[in-house]
Amino acid sequence: MSVCFGDLLEKAARVYGDDPAVTSGGRTKSWREVYERCRNLAAGLEQLGLKRGDRVAYLGFNSDALFECYFAPSLAGFEAVVLNFRWSARECAAALRECEPKALIFDEAHAELAGRAVIEAGQSPQMIEVASSVVAPAVAYEDLATRAGTPATPRSRDDDTLIIYFTGGTTGRSKGVMLTHWNLFANAMGAPHIMGNERNSAQLVVGPMFHLAPGSRIFSAVLMNIHSVIMPRFDLTEMMAAIERHRVHSLTLVPTMMHMILAHPDFGRYDLSSVGQITLGGSPTPRDLLEKVIAAFPSVKLNNGYGMTEMSPMLAALTAEYHVLDGPNAGKLSSVGRPVPCLDIRIFDADDRELPQGEIGEIVARGPTVMKGYLNRPEENAVALRGGWFHTGDMGYFDREGFLHISGRSKEMIISGGENIYPTEIEDVISSHPAVSQIAVIGVPSEKWGEAVHAVVILIEGAEVSADELVAHCRKNLAGYKCPRGFTFRQEPMPLSPANKVLKSELRNQVLAKTQIT
Repeated sequence: MSVCFGDLLEKAARVYGDDPAVTSGGRTKSWREVYERCRNLAAGLEQLGLKRGDRVAYLGFNSDALFECYFAPSLAGFEAVVLNFRWSARECAAALRECEPKALIFDEAHAELAGRAVIEAGQSPQMIEVASSVVAPAVAYEDLATRAGTPATPRSRDDDTLIIYFTGGTTGRSKGVMLTHWNLFANAMGAPHIMGNERNSAQLVVGPMFHLAPGSRIFSAVLMNIHSVIMPRFDLTEMMAAIERHRVHSLTLVPTMMHMILAHPDFGRYDLSSVGQITLGGSPTPRDLLEKVIAAFPSVKLNNGYGMTEMSPMLAALTAEYHVLDGPNAGKLSSVGRPVPCLDIRIFDADDRELPQGEIGEIVARGPTVMKGYLNRPEENAVALRGGWFHTGDMGYFDREGFLHISGRSKEMIISGGENIYPTEIEDVISSHPAVSQIAVIGVPSEKWGEAVHAVVILIEGAEVSADELVAHCRKNLAGYKCPRGFTFRQEPMPLSPANKVLKSELRNQVLAKTQIT
C-alpha cells in the first residue's frame, strides 16, 4: 500500500468537488479549486528551477495560501517548511540556514522580516510574495497558483518528507522535525475519530499553523471532507463570529484561549450551538478550568490531547466520556487519557528499562507516527530514537486503568500560552547584556498563560540595569512570547548542585515564595 497526500488531495477534488475546502480572508475555495491551484503552484515552482527534494518555506499568518502550501510542494516532489512568524530575523535566519530552502513564500505583513532573515542567513532563495502588488525580483504567488500547468516531477509519497515543522530544542536551538506522508496519514486516520470530528462538517483553525496541533487538522480535513475556516490570528470576537457564521462544529484551543473565551464579556451573545467538539491541548489544562468548560459547554464533546511535533502529533487522548465531574467515569481529569490506538507507549527508567505500573519514568513511544527524524541532527536522532523508541523527555506514569499521567518534564522547557519555550535560548540572550553576570530562566505558574517566563539575574558588581531595559534587549533578539514577564534581581549566589549546575527547582521555590502569581 502506498500513501500520498497529493493523491488524496486529487481524490478530494474528484469526490467532494465543489464542497468548501477552506475559507480565509472572506474567500471560500472548493476542493476542486484548491487542487487545481496546488497543481499549478507545484508546476510554477518547477519552472522556477526547483528540483525534487528541494524545500519550499512559508513565512506568514494563517491563510488559504498556507493551506495550499501544506500540499502543493509535494505535488512536484518538494518538501514544505513552515516558519514561525513570531520569530525575530535572527531566529528566522537560523531556521533558513538549517533547512536551506530554494524558495521562500511570505505574506505582505512579513515581507520585511523575510528580507532581513534571508540577508542574515546569507542565502538567495526564490522570493515569492502573497500580496496584491509584488515588486521584482519577488514573484507573485497568485501568478503561480493561477497559471495552468502540471508538474513533470513525480509526487513525493510514503516515507518521503512531506513537511518540516520547527520546534525548540533543549539547547535552545530550533530543530526541524521531518514528517512523512505515512506519519501524517497514520495520525489523520486515528486522531479525528478519537476526538469526535465529523465528516462533512466545519472546523475552526485558530492556532498558528506553524504548529502541528492546528496544522494536523488540515491533513485530516482532506480525508474527511472537513471545511477549514482559517483565522489569520487569534481574535476572540472574530472567532465567535466565525463560529456563528460558518456553523463550526469542531475547534482546537490551548487552555489560555479557553480561559479568555469564558472571561470575555461577549461570551453568550453569539450563537455557538453548532459547536459539538472542542479539543484542549498544547499545555496542561488546570482542573478548575476544565470544570468551568464542562459547565459552560454541557452538550459539547470535550477532549484533552497530549502530543508533540515529533509524534505527528498525538500520543494520548482523554476522550469525551471522561470529561465528567460525577459518575463512574469521573476522576480522570488529571490524566491525559489513554494512548492512541496506533502507538505503543511505555515508561522507561534512566537505563531504558521498562518500569512497572504506577512508577514515574520517561515516556517513550513507537509506532507509525514517530517522526522521520530531526533535520541535520544525526547525533540527536541517535539519542532521541535509540532502541527503536522515541524518547519524549516527559516524565509520567500509567495508573491501574491504563491512563497516562504527566508528572513533569525532564527537559526544562516552559509552556506558556501553548508555546514551547526553552530557557537556554533566553539565557544566552540576557547573558550577552554587559550588565549581567549570571542568569537563570525558569517557568512560574500563571493563571492566564499556564506558565510564565521568569528571569533570575545577578548583575556585575557596580552595574545597573532595569527589568524594562532587559526586556527591550530580549525583544531585539527573541520572539515576544519568549521574553521574560518577570525578573528577580539577587545578590546572593545561585543555588548549585555538586556538579556546579544551577538548581532550578530550588531557585523556582525561592522565587515563588516571594512572587505573586498572575
